[in-house]
Amino acid sequence: MIIPIYLSSLLMNQSGHDVVKKQISASMASRVHFYLSSLETELARLRRLQMEYVSDDDLLSLGTAVSRMNDFERSRTILSVKSKLYLLKSSSPFVENVKLYVPALGRSIMANNYDDTIPAAELAAMLEPRNLSAPVFGFGDRLLLSGVYPDAIYVNRQPVLAIEIELSKAEIVRTLASMANGEQGGAAWLSADGAWNVASGLRPPVLSELSGAIGTKPADDRASAPGQFTMKTEAGSFFVAHEYSPVLDSTLAVLVPAEKVMQPLNRHRDWIWLLSLIALVLVVAFSYWIHRLIHKPIKRLVVSFRKVEKGDLGVRVYHRNQDEFHYLYNQFNHMLGRIETLIGEVYEQQIRSQRSELKQLQSQINPHFFYNSFFILQGLVQMREHELADKMFRHLGSYFQFITRNGAETVTLEQEMKHASSYVEIQKFRFSGTVEVEQEELPAGWTQAEVPRLIVQPLIENAYLHGLENKTGDGRLRIGFREEPDGRLRIEIEDNGEALDDVLLERLRKSVSAADRAIETTGLLNIHRRLQLKFGPDCGLSLSRSALGGLKAELTIRKDEEDTA
Repeated sequence: MIIPIYLSSLLMNQSGHDVVKKQISASMASRVHFYLSSLETELARLRRLQMEYVSDDDLLSLGTAVSRMNDFERSRTILSVKSKLYLLKSSSPFVENVKLYVPALGRSIMANNYDDTIPAAELAAMLEPRNLSAPVFGFGDRLLLSGVYPDAIYVNRQPVLAIEIELSKAEIVRTLASMANGEQGGAAWLSADGAWNVASGLRPPVLSELSGAIGTKPADDRASAPGQFTMKTEAGSFFVAHEYSPVLDSTLAVLVPAEKVMQPLNRHRDWIWLLSLIALVLVVAFSYWIHRLIHKPIKRLVVSFRKVEKGDLGVRVYHRNQDEFHYLYNQFNHMLGRIETLIGEVYEQQIRSQRSELKQLQSQINPHFFYNSFFILQGLVQMREHELADKMFRHLGSYFQFITRNGAETVTLEQEMKHASSYVEIQKFRFSGTVEVEQEELPAGWTQAEVPRLIVQPLIENAYLHGLENKTGDGRLRIGFREEPDGRLRIEIEDNGEALDDVLLERLRKSVSAADRAIETTGLLNIHRRLQLKFGPDCGLSLSRSALGGLKAELTIRKDEEDTA
């Protein structure tokens, strides 16, 4: 049975030899098509961004309204435009520099430096109609893209704006090098009109012969469609795969030495005879190793999954060999550990939520705050300060309405800050003349962000009780907001209390950093842990010494996806 199968395999091997040769050709063509498509997509994106930038409000303001700007407005707009140009440059590794020419300003703005001039020859090339319509054009040893606003330029009339993107030849060369990586060949990107080319791994004579062999006109049959052919040069014979891009009006080609392409096939033909002699031994050895290396590990994994189905999350499996099953076993163990952690976090979140609700209920009947508030009200009524008493009543009503609400565990940040403001207004009556409160406006984009209930007011209460309680005058409380570039918001509560020393501050910091391991779920630890459970480990509560002299508490939050939708 083995002999006829083996003879058939020899015939199939010869057939496979031809198939592999075709597959190598197809692989090279596919590689060229992939890199060409990627290059088309990237340059089309840059062209689209370029057109969008010339329609930008700040750029148009410089181009049309600069004469109406004062020095401050002009400088601020120029810095804003330079920042946008740098953002465009940083958006792609293929961009070396971005330059903006503003005739009304009498200068240019560049992303990489503060030079404000573009050479006259380069500016003329930018505004050349042929170059404006070309996807890419060459200027010296550089590749450029240019665009103007408005789209049409009339005779003897300058555009409002002209923008130039210089492509990074180094990045293009690196990309071309990756096309023929390990193949001992090279790659080239050739313009259809022969005005410019970029190559990697090719000597000038080979590049020159390649340009002639492919053709520089789109009408050329070989240049207008993907193809492969063998090119003979003085440096040797090369197998060439190329494809023309109508979008870029250029051709991308990769060259591999023909000997390099055929070497694996010839080597395979030599090895097939040697492998035939030991095939029978390999059959027996293969059967044994299949059983040991695949069947047994799979069986162990299936048994472990069945144990997990029955609720046993403590099961673990281990594999000594550093193979795929070692990775699968490790991921299986990691998955079970993660499931146990998530179950613990969900349970902890439920417990902390319940204890937070208990803390809320305790706050509702805080006799000290309750009595102080009504003693103040009594005094206002006795002094016939009816307007102040009415104001006090409204803030008390808002305060108790918030803390007695049932339902959702989260509220909008606007509601949370209104509750904190009500508390501050109530405390102003008590600390009248002794504590000055500075409260910033909540950023507009954060009003509807969902946050856990009662995260800000307890920190303000802590500032009054431990920082400002004993102040007889010149007390200061500041509530501010700071938006981070990564999309997070910091809520800052700081005071100028004098009771905080370095030892106490360090102890508070350590207790907050260990909040995930602490059983205590009230006060600062409760707030920190609830924020981490909702927003992640990079959010929460941090404590430091305030510039005012007292404690500075910072709450870091971020928006949920539904908040930003």
